[in-house]
Amino acid sequence: MKKLFFLAFLILTSCSKRSDFNLTASSDIDDGEMVYLVQYKENIPVLKDSSSVMKGIFKFSDSISVPEMHYLFFKTIKGNIPVVLEPGDIRMKVFKDSLRSTSIDGTKSNDDFKTYLDESSSLVKELNNIQNEINYIIAMNDSLLIDDLEQQFISMRQRLTEYEFDFMKNKNDSYISALILQRMVFERSLDYDKADSIMDNFDEKIKLTSPFLAVKKIIENFRLSNTEAPVIGSFAPKFSGPGLDGEVISLYGIKSKYILIDFWASWCAPCRVENPGLAELQSRYSDEDFTILGVSLDMNMQSWKKAIELDKIESWIHISNLKYFNDPIAKLYDISKEGIPSSFLINAERKIIARNIKGEDLEFVLNAELKDNE
Repeated sequence: MKKLFFLAFLILTSCSKRSDFNLTASSDIDDGEMVYLVQYKENIPVLKDSSSVMKGIFKFSDSISVPEMHYLFFKTIKGNIPVVLEPGDIRMKVFKDSLRSTSIDGTKSNDDFKTYLDESSSLVKELNNIQNEINYIIAMNDSLLIDDLEQQFISMRQRLTEYEFDFMKNKNDSYISALILQRMVFERSLDYDKADSIMDNFDEKIKLTSPFLAVKKIIENFRLSNTEAPVIGSFAPKFSGPGLDGEVISLYGIKSKYILIDFWASWCAPCRVENPGLAELQSRYSDEDFTILGVSLDMNMQSWKKAIELDKIESWIHISNLKYFNDPIAKLYDISKEGIPSSFLINAERKIIARNIKGEDLEFVLNAELKDNE
């Protein structure tokens, strides 16, 4: 009899360890509206489930082992709602005229997500304000104010980074911490040794999540490749890649005497700050003397083309494989080690004569080199 009781206890205990989620959302959305549950895998949207609004309510439920970020899309309403699916009861309140005002609670990850957004929103808002001011000043061609705003941007970005480091340290059992680390590694805003130390401190269950595994794979691949960046004085490694219209562009097919190979991306704020200044500098020289070859680490064509237009860098020669840091040109030049922006100035012999040079220093070198070659 005792054995039977003990077996029943084990069964009840195992059943109590839930591996399912129940998402229930109340909303002012019209009845009949279709709702789609989508998960992104390698930046590709995958439809996981669909539902419809009935009497102001829509629901989703399924089994899930570890937390994963998903998104709710609607048939007739623009935008989407991010939500972390994990075992437990997830409650949402959705407003059709303001999806961003959606409230989500009921599970740890979604509570942590709300905490992160609430605490970081003022810093993010200030960063966006500074970026908008920079864009305006660029249009006004006031270089002195741009320098000051750049310093403000860097300072504010540092404050946000410090907050995120504290968040990951204090919430090492949070899925949101893994998401923050993944974004930082993708942006190369911290080195891999620092990322390793943060990962080691994570709770074991977080080490099973997709953002953690993605970061681990990036670091392992980097260390396995163990490449070295080209050095000053060496010949620039040859490469070719697709241009804006799909045409193949070759480095050694460009006729300019001096070429600045500039690695950048639309999502890289420091790159976007530098772009207009580089374009203005390029305009002082003929295409025969100097040009800029932009190698973008973007992941989609639309973002790449939009950034080129906004930053007014149409005069550059542009290449992108749209493969982020997996871009073969970025690997050839070992860009993942230092991140972006990163640049190489090469001469008519296609030797590297400077690295990460910009502004007045770049202009000085160009003028000196061109004068010597007259």
